[in-house]
Amino acid sequence: MRTDVLLAILGMALATYLCRAGGYALFRALRPPRFVEVMLQHLPGPIFIAYVAPALATQGVKGFAAAAAVVVTQATTRNLAAAIAVGVGALWLLGLVG
Repeated sequence: MRTDVLLAILGMALATYLCRAGGYALFRALRPPRFVEVMLQHLPGPIFIAYVAPALATQGVKGFAAAAAVVVTQATTRNLAAAIAVGVGALWLLGLVG
């Protein structure tokens, strides 16, 4: 067992915990302004886009076309499973075509 690796893992776990606990403690002690509360409510969407955009960019036009199919399916059906299936199917079909 490598002690340096174990210490690095434990140190990062502690740092992660302190960041999360510190945020909770800060928001419990101080009431943020209304615009900060609203901004935090909309944060998951941009974070998701930040994860997805690089993957779409590596697929090029096919990836963005499949993403558009996902958005249209989700907007019309409100069914996440259907949207995922359509996106995977669209990417697969576009891969077969070109």
